[in-house]
Amino acid sequence: MKTSHPSQSGHSADVRIQLYVNSQVLPVAQLGPDFLVLRTPADHPPADAQITLSIDGDECRWPVRLVDGISAIMRKTRISAGTM
Repeated sequence: MKTSHPSQSGHSADVRIQLYVNSQVLPVAQLGPDFLVLRTPADHPPADAQITLSIDGDECRWPVRLVDGISAIMRKTRISAGTM
């Protein structure tokens, strides 16, 4: 029996998402419309911040508000549109 394998010509994009808050840069594991999940959460009070999304080196940034701040014991963080 002969099996065929699909060609391996796909592209795997280099995707990086980071949260910039004050002087900290925190890597983001997941991003939703009104939340983000940090790879390693840390404590931080509510604040304005910025998300950076880089796909294969093309970068875009936008302001967000950390509505409830960040808690080291919860990976999921609520966000809303920011004003920077």
